[in-house]
Amino acid sequence: MPPQASYLGELSRAFWQRLAELIGRGLQSLHLSREAARWVVIGLVVLGVLAIASIVVSLVRRRLRSSREQPAEAEISALAAAAATWDAAAWRREMERCLAEERIGEALRAAWWWLARSIAGPAVEPDWTSRDLLKRTDRRELRDLLRRLDVLTFAADRPGGTDLQHLAERLRGALG
Repeated sequence: MPPQASYLGELSRAFWQRLAELIGRGLQSLHLSREAARWVVIGLVVLGVLAIASIVVSLVRRRLRSSREQPAEAEISALAAAAATWDAAAWRREMERCLAEERIGEALRAAWWWLARSIAGPAVEPDWTSRDLLKRTDRRELRDLLRRLDVLTFAADRPGGTDLQHLAERLRGALG
């Protein structure tokens, strides 16, 4: 049995050969001169390279953006320590402070802890999910608000501050 590298090499060679044949047939059907056909092939190569470059740039930007949005390790440690000691009022103040500073990711985390501490008190654990929170408390009426908070937290696009402000107002009303 040949090694996998030779299989991949053959597969790659077959792909490029087939692609060249398709381009050649396409160019023949257009009845272009050799010079014009050469420019069409060069144009296709340039477009291919630009497409690949665009994808790479997009991936790099996404990675840079996500690394900027994540708090530093010291900040994560501070938040973990705070999670263990802060009460609901402290988490509410933290949420409002983060909202005022337009740090939406941290404001969402603080909103979850505010809600969790409000309904479960010190019993809430850092590894709980919203589902765990509902399971361990008797506050089923908050299910829709927790779902909305999860949607804002885990959405592909970061929500705006006004989305979280509206949810915070609804939470204040529900929690009394």
